[in-house]
Amino acid sequence: RQNPGGTSTTRQQLLNDRQLVGRADARTMLESMGVAFPPGANATFWPHSGTLIVRNTQDSLDFVDALVDQANASQPKQVSIESKFIEINQNNLKELGFDWLLGPFSLNGKVFGAGGTAGNQAPVNAANFPFVDPATGKPIGQNPATSGNRSGNFAITANALDALLMPGLGQTAGMAPGIFGLAGVFTNPQFQVVIRALNQKKGIDLLSAPSVTTKSGQRAIIEVVREFRYPRTYTQPQVPSISSTTGTTLVGGVVPVVVTPTTPQDWETRNTGVTLEVEPVVGGDATTIDLNLIPQVVEFEGFINYGSPINAVGVQTVGAVLTTSVPIELTPNVINQPVFSTRKVTTSVSVYDGQTVVLGGLMREDVQKTEDKVPILGDIPLVGRAFRTNVEQHEKKNLVMFVTARIVTPAGVPLNEEEEGLVPPELPEVPAYKK
Repeated sequence: RQNPGGTSTTRQQLLNDRQLVGRADARTMLESMGVAFPPGANATFWPHSGTLIVRNTQDSLDFVDALVDQANASQPKQVSIESKFIEINQNNLKELGFDWLLGPFSLNGKVFGAGGTAGNQAPVNAANFPFVDPATGKPIGQNPATSGNRSGNFAITANALDALLMPGLGQTAGMAPGIFGLAGVFTNPQFQVVIRALNQKKGIDLLSAPSVTTKSGQRAIIEVVREFRYPRTYTQPQVPSISSTTGTTLVGGVVPVVVTPTTPQDWETRNTGVTLEVEPVVGGDATTIDLNLIPQVVEFEGFINYGSPINAVGVQTVGAVLTTSVPIELTPNVINQPVFSTRKVTTSVSVYDGQTVVLGGLMREDVQKTEDKVPILGDIPLVGRAFRTNVEQHEKKNLVMFVTARIVTPAGVPLNEEEEGLVPPELPEVPAYKK
């Protein structure tokens, strides 16, 4: 600002604070750099904020501006990277069905009817029905009329990979819980109906917020991981030939054989968790930042056994007579190898200082719908709903990443925010200087 006396007042921020730290007299330093200070002119430096206040003529102020620009240009720029990884897992399940049991009955003394059979489904279990005949221990009605309508684990099955990782998953016969039952005990025929209903909602939110500071143009890696060690190679199992055991005594109908199973030989380590690789480049205007981002999330899913059991042939005896041969498992020969799931994004973006980049789209949703019904009866309007079973499951996974970049000084103070927040104090007018 041009002041009425021919002198001017300005303030500038020297990013390279090391040039002035420890110097009690900023005027002395500026004079050594060729800045003239006529009577009434002065210079003050505030080390805590990196602010230089100069009261001088316009020509001298222009010279100081040039010195400040030169100091800023030579200052190495640093960028603070703050990231947040939010993973949302949601599992919703809805089921509503009806289980009917219908006992034997007579139509006219010559024609009889009853419910059906379980077929390839699990047999009727009295524990799944509230009304049980105490004399027989069987549920009232006995014969299923809707056994073809699946429920529970029969209706919702695991995908192929999950079935390999967890062989027992989905194999356990389970039904949805019954919430209400109705039975005709003294009727002809006896019947029983159970309403099976289930509404489940399960959500898991995982948050990871790593941060790092790096120089402009230098790559930085943020890791929030766990080391997972697993065997890479296995030794071959040692199984001696049966001929080498000639003359040995049968033990329980089996020739005793000492088997050395497969054992892990070489090990490998892999990181599971969150990794962010980022390379920021500050623009020449010190307000924009080019970001090269490679976020990655690695999860351990489970093991798959690639081995198969090694069997030998044993014999069964009746008294002292050899009768039949039976396979005998010598070793399970387990060769487990891990399965990892990886979600990775490689991108380059430009943002303003202090702005946030949101990376999404890493979403997966699995939907399973099952509708089973009794033929003809299940198609009757309104009444047919009592002979249908509907199951619907939604599994959703969503990963969202937030990356915020800020240009900071060597002291860790945000550069542009510091400049905007500085307010110079009011200084008195300096009388004009005349030669």
